[in-house]
Amino acid sequence: LLSTTVLRKKQDQPERDAQQPPEMAQIVLKEDVDLLTKVFRVRLGATVSTATSHADGPDQFVNLDDLASELANEASGSSDPLARWADISARRSLFDRALFGRLSISNSPAVDFLIASYQRASDHRKRQPRELNRDTEEVYAYVLELCVSYTGIALLNASMFPQPAAVIEEGVLRLLGPLRYEGTDKALPAGFLGKLAARMEEDSTVSDFALPLFRKLAADVRAMPRTLLDDGLVPSYRAALALLRERPIAAQLAAEPEWIAGRNGHDLEMNSLLAPFFGTSCFPSIAPQTPQTGQQTSIHQLCFQSMTSIDSDFRSLRMALQLVQDALKAISTELLKNPAAKEPFFKLVASACSLNQARTQMGFSQLEISRIMHTLVPQAGEPPQIPQLSSSDGFLANLCAVLLQLCDPFTAPNSPHAAKIDATFLLSTHRLQLEKETRLCATTDDFMYWLDPRNPDLRRRYLERMESERVEPEPEGTPPLAVSTSFGTISEYFFLTMRLLHIGVQPSFVILGELAKQHHQTKQEMEITEEQMRVRTLSGASQAELQMFEAQLEKTKEFVEMIKRYMLCYQAQLLSPQLLSMILRYYRLVARWLVKTAEPPPEGLPLSPVVPRLFAALPEFCMEDIAHFFKNLTNYAPNVLEEVAIEELHDFLTLMVTFIGSPKYVKNPYLRATFTKLLRYLVPRNETDDEQQHGSHGSQRLAAVFHTHTLAKRFLPQALMQFFVDIEFTGSHTQAYDKYEYRLEMSQILAYFWTVPEYQNAMISFTRDTSHFVRFVNMLINDSIYTMDEALSKLERIHDTEIQMADEATWNRQDRRTMRQALGQHQQDENTARWYLLFTTEVLDMMAYLSAHPEVALVFMLPELVERIASMLNNFLVKLVSDKSKNLKVKQPDKYHFYPIRLLLKTATIMVHFSRHYEFGQAIVRDERSYDEKNMRKAIRVLSQKMVMPTETLMQFEAFCSRCAELKLEEAETEAQLGEVPDEFLCEITCDIMEDPVKLPSGKICDRKNICRHLLSDETDPFSRQRLTIDMLESDSELKARIEAFRRSKTKGGSSSDTQPMEVG
Repeated sequence: LLSTTVLRKKQDQPERDAQQPPEMAQIVLKEDVDLLTKVFRVRLGATVSTATSHADGPDQFVNLDDLASELANEASGSSDPLARWADISARRSLFDRALFGRLSISNSPAVDFLIASYQRASDHRKRQPRELNRDTEEVYAYVLELCVSYTGIALLNASMFPQPAAVIEEGVLRLLGPLRYEGTDKALPAGFLGKLAARMEEDSTVSDFALPLFRKLAADVRAMPRTLLDDGLVPSYRAALALLRERPIAAQLAAEPEWIAGRNGHDLEMNSLLAPFFGTSCFPSIAPQTPQTGQQTSIHQLCFQSMTSIDSDFRSLRMALQLVQDALKAISTELLKNPAAKEPFFKLVASACSLNQARTQMGFSQLEISRIMHTLVPQAGEPPQIPQLSSSDGFLANLCAVLLQLCDPFTAPNSPHAAKIDATFLLSTHRLQLEKETRLCATTDDFMYWLDPRNPDLRRRYLERMESERVEPEPEGTPPLAVSTSFGTISEYFFLTMRLLHIGVQPSFVILGELAKQHHQTKQEMEITEEQMRVRTLSGASQAELQMFEAQLEKTKEFVEMIKRYMLCYQAQLLSPQLLSMILRYYRLVARWLVKTAEPPPEGLPLSPVVPRLFAALPEFCMEDIAHFFKNLTNYAPNVLEEVAIEELHDFLTLMVTFIGSPKYVKNPYLRATFTKLLRYLVPRNETDDEQQHGSHGSQRLAAVFHTHTLAKRFLPQALMQFFVDIEFTGSHTQAYDKYEYRLEMSQILAYFWTVPEYQNAMISFTRDTSHFVRFVNMLINDSIYTMDEALSKLERIHDTEIQMADEATWNRQDRRTMRQALGQHQQDENTARWYLLFTTEVLDMMAYLSAHPEVALVFMLPELVERIASMLNNFLVKLVSDKSKNLKVKQPDKYHFYPIRLLLKTATIMVHFSRHYEFGQAIVRDERSYDEKNMRKAIRVLSQKMVMPTETLMQFEAFCSRCAELKLEEAETEAQLGEVPDEFLCEITCDIMEDPVKLPSGKICDRKNICRHLLSDETDPFSRQRLTIDMLESDSELKARIEAFRRSKTKGGSSSDTQPMEVG
């Protein structure tokens, strides 16, 4: 009962205190007394207890006896004490004196009281009529101004008023509490921070006020114990946004030396004011704990602890990430709207680009992987000797996500803003330093000359290069390439985003790929250890040895799980559907911009033989990053691509059709080759194909882009077939292997095109360009021979290893190191055999459908090709059906895509397609190294038994076999008739009698077909090694006539072939 009574008295106390003594109403305006009571919580002249007067709470009433006495004395002797208040300055003074008195005798936090008073004053004004007299309106405004002014004083000079020691110690940081509640009912009153910032700007104290606040927020964000999942994260971002929304504060912070601080990317992220807010991400932290970061728990330790939680952890992380990136977008937008902060923001982004260029260098991903591995297993070895110099993946990915959002409004095809993109941004030093970047088709000297064509030294070097490449130079007096000196906001957004993707997101995808490789390798090591442990257990190993294996296995399993969690952290951010969709929309714009910059004709193709200088000078990464993005998209997130509308893919297909067959515009064949991955993905899977064999494919819906793209129907097949030849040299240090990867993809694309009439017609049209198609066929033959030989030699070794492993007793007696080496070699052989057999099968399939077309088959019969094709097919028969084929038997042929019957069927089918041509039969039997009638007969028996070849085709093959036997006899008879051939009639390459002798610039004489065959792969004189082309060959008609006369004199007929080598051109 007593407690209830006391509580009721306390509740009634404010109302009783609010009742002012009647004498004060006679000397102070009633409305001012009302404001003083309800806003500042003061009484004038009433007696209140000491406890009430000096209460700690900011809402408690305080009696100002001294002020009341002063007011009474000032009013004494006046006949009308209220008349003095007609002067508005007197009323202002009253509120100033009352507020100062209130703050001077209260021991509660002054800032809290002032903020609450500001809110009460605002609320009180809202309850008044909309229209007040001018004086009253001015009083309300002054009361608000006083609250703001004294807040500034209390923040910067906290000891001026009696407050708790902890509050004085906080100083300006006292404001962090309400700032963190921005957007809630506990936030600062509307307009308060803006007025406070304006007041600080007047007093030139914005830096003293804002810098400590922002530093504290940045430090708190950096030290969040649970990083992205910390409950305190969003309030800190709200506070930062509230501060930067005020223009004086944002302008001052952007002018601070700490705005951009650091000599490298890592320093920039650690020391710059805004950087910590961009550093919070899904990526695991590999930085050591520091006083700046505190004792953080990395994301990989908080999430993905079980396979069942992966989806829910992805959702949680991405939701948290979306909140962070939305806040970052809002912060960036406020900075960009602020004229004084816009340029510093762009400079910050540009610094992030320039200070992180090392991320694009070779070896960066391996260095980062070594850091990660050392973080996971510190005892495994020494830490990397090179210090951390780059910003984190998360910092750059978040910065990129913000820039992508800024670009998003003008990525649509119909956006008028895209026309404002100034391509010379990439040629200037306005924002980025790209002078060391490789350009699409211009050298550094070219670019420097275009900028300053009047420079005689640059002109001389330019002319020398044009002469060496047999290119017509620009006429003297050509105006310099104009480069803008200033750029609009659209260009800033567009190109900074492009660079951020290049140095930020793209390298992160590479690290993800390296993590996947490391995970795969470690899993294999674990499986080897498990197998060794099983074998040792069966062979009766000691308990100590088995315990050692168990301990090692347990460590390896733990390591595998940790790498897996790291991978999942990378995937959580990089594979966010929202991020990938934004990148896709942005690169669609880049694709349109690149094509437009190349200045194509209205119909799209062909491009002008003279490359526009602006296009030629663009950095390669502008185009290369699109290809790499699609490679990552199809590998890691094909579902995102499946959701893309067909018309959206048109822009990307236009880019590929335009440049994949344009080496003048894109000189790096490796760059053009990377587009084949997307093209191959868009090809639908054949019902007989499996994903392991042919890789992932898109749906039938995506393939519709080929059927609706007019430019692709006309030009893509020819471009791919020509590129099949050009890719012989990729410019990469792994080009010996790269070309097979790209040619495999092109083979799969062309196989699909052959099934589509419009594309098939375009392919046949390409075969009519004999000079180009001959080179294409030559590459098919070269690749088939090499890959078949390599694959089957590896199968033989696999066969031998399987025999050794079958003898478990002998196999298990090997020491651990020897066994590991043997298993490593065995795995390498398996991978090689699998890859090369897949490629060989695809190429044979291509030769089968091409040779089935009578017009195309004729080209294969050219003298420089027919003997090579015959030799290749004979060689395949030897490997597939001779006695040596027994060494190719392996336990799981399907594992290696080894289908010998299918290979035999394709080989025989191709032979049947060519069998109608007399010269093919001649070439078959002239192949002394591999031709054997027995092999052909055996092949017929096998195909007949397996019933895989149609009866009619089998009969044709058998007839051809018989015809070859007859031709072999005829050849032997002709050779005997010729007898000894004069040396001058012999080709200096093959030592065979010539049919069409030609003289080389070196003076040597060869048969045209033989030298043409050589020039298909190597355009040099085989004797002098000087450059040699077909048009440099000189026919020797007199020698040819003598050879034909010699033949007639010895035999009944003349030359054995009427087919002419390929035409010059």
